[in-house]
Amino acid sequence: MAVSQILRPGSLIDAVKGCLTPDLVRSASSLVGEPEAATRQTLNSAVPSVLSGLTNLVSSSDGANTLAGLIRDGGFGAAVDNSRSLFGGGSATNNMLSAGTQLLGTIFGGRSSSVADIVAKAGGVSSSSAMKLLSLAAPLVLGILGKRAAAQGLNSSGLANALLSEKSDILAAAPAGLSKLLSAGPVAVPTIKSPEPVSVQHWKEPVVETSTTLREPVHLEHYAEPAPVAVEPRRAGLGWLPLLLAGLAALGFLLFLAGRNPRPATNVRPAVSETANTAATAATDTLSKAPLPGGADIRVPEGSINYNLARFLGDKTAAAPKNFVFDNLNFHTATTQLTAPSTATVSDLAVVLKAYPNAQVQLVGHTDSTGTPEANQILSLSRANAVKGILAADGVGADRISTAGMGRDHPIASNDTEEGRARNRRLELNVTSK
Repeated sequence: MAVSQILRPGSLIDAVKGCLTPDLVRSASSLVGEPEAATRQTLNSAVPSVLSGLTNLVSSSDGANTLAGLIRDGGFGAAVDNSRSLFGGGSATNNMLSAGTQLLGTIFGGRSSSVADIVAKAGGVSSSSAMKLLSLAAPLVLGILGKRAAAQGLNSSGLANALLSEKSDILAAAPAGLSKLLSAGPVAVPTIKSPEPVSVQHWKEPVVETSTTLREPVHLEHYAEPAPVAVEPRRAGLGWLPLLLAGLAALGFLLFLAGRNPRPATNVRPAVSETANTAATAATDTLSKAPLPGGADIRVPEGSINYNLARFLGDKTAAAPKNFVFDNLNFHTATTQLTAPSTATVSDLAVVLKAYPNAQVQLVGHTDSTGTPEANQILSLSRANAVKGILAADGVGADRISTAGMGRDHPIASNDTEEGRARNRRLELNVTSK
């Protein structure tokens, strides 16, 4: 199998299935005692099943770290370089079967047997044969991921994003019933020791050290947690005296002003925070009604993406294509999880798109110039896919939304300043047709 096919971005399923040559399938068929056609079908179902379990696993940071540790310590690159020997029988196969069985336990938890039953049904083989083929497919999948991670300098977050960026394709290729089985959420990862490195025909994969740290490329505005308030330690003795004197002085000054400009008691109002009052007024002033077909409407900030999008889609004289840049759309660092304020932006977007069911759109992710081009491309695409997934869950047809990741190739500002880099980290929505 060509190395370029293994390392080419966006083709994890194809890269693994490319190892399933006719000779390998023949060896696997002999190993499990099943017909060649059924064995091939079972392996073709096993590959996306393992990848589905991994996308489920890496949806948590602990799971992503677990996967990175398995790849780092397992030596599964040998399964890729000697894939035919992997299914040839003997001690090498037995060692990999043992490691693969442990891998399935980590990936699927207590569901390994149920997954094997689903794969067996899809391939037309026995459950025990499906379990063997799954146990050998798992090291093959991790070997592909390991080689790609080493070539692209991906850390645990990068591996997670690489998997999640292809989640929809992986689930579509998985056998019927698997998605429902895994829909309960991420599998709890048991605290276990990583499998011992295994050797196929005494081959040992070289250790590749990487220190690349994936960044968060799709911030339009910096979202920061409020800074902790510094509390001055309480002083002993007469530390309260200056405060008391200052308070008396302020009271005296207020009484002096009141004497010079008395006001009726009916005009006295409870004290309020000027900042809070101003902010509340500003928020009320900036929220505007965006009318939608059928008498519906949403209240969003005037000039925001959803306000402008609703007006554009409702304007019969405005022609597509039309590009919009998201505002108030941020993700938690190194994840595809939206911050709480950003969730409202996507929810409002779903309302607008459902009101105009003929509109076709494309979500396009962009990054700044920091980091490797490959990692930035993967991250920009994974963020676009994450927003697509939320919209689809909210009832917008997935066939109406395409995605793309441009990485750092299309900056709109200079990458020499932090302000410019912040502008370049963005997500855009292109209305391709109305």
